[in-house]
Order: sequence, then C-alpha cells, then structure tokens
Amino acid sequence: MVVKHKVTGYEEFTKLAESLESSGEPVHILFTGSKDENGESWCPYCVKAAPVVTKALESAPEKSHFITVEIERPFWKDQNCPYRKDPRTHLVFLPTLLRWRSPQRLDGSQCANADLVDMLLQDED
Repeated sequence: MVVKHKVTGYEEFTKLAESLESSGEPVHILFTGSKDENGESWCPYCVKAAPVVTKALESAPEKSHFITVEIERPFWKDQNCPYRKDPRTHLVFLPTLLRWRSPQRLDGSQCANADLVDMLLQDED
C-alpha cells in the first residue's frame, strides 16, 4: 500500500519531500486547495480531481509515497507564492499532480482524468 502523507506549509512540504528522496521509492505529490470545515476545497478543479486521485491510489505501487499538499487560497493567489517560484514545483495550476524530481506532471483538469492519473502513478520511469 502506498504510504500517504499530508502537509500544509511550504517548509513542511520541502522538508518531507527532500527526506523521502533518499528512499529510492517514487514520490508523488498532489498540490490542492485547502479544505473548509465541510471538507470541500475552495478550488473547483480540485473537488473534481479528488475522487479520481483517491481511486487511483488504491492501485498505486506499494513501495511509493504520496504527499498531499493543501494550499490556502490567499497564499496561492499571491504571485510570489513559493510553490509558483520553486523550480522543483513551478506550479501554475491547482490541482497539480507530479512525480518528485521528474518532468512527469498533470495540471488542472488533467488531474480529473482517471487514465492519465493511473498512468502517472503506475509509470516506473
């Protein structure tokens, strides 16, 4: 079973991602809008992607890590947001699903496409 992690801040995210690099196991990261008290994200595309990603995780490789990074709306709207500026993430859209230290990524509505999400999570390269 994939090992799931959830973080909320940029520093927490970078610390965890960097610590998992040495495991040699795939690390996938979902950047998504934070959730309100009802458990729903402020980001409509994130709401559509959530069940697709959750379902795909059921068949993700056992020896892999999955980090969910929830981003607050005001933080995301800042054009100097570190997730946007960091060359390792270079986010333009939410949600974004990517393989850490790899060019493989899905942005925006692509994250709601089950075939694409499965392919990204399953691909060994």
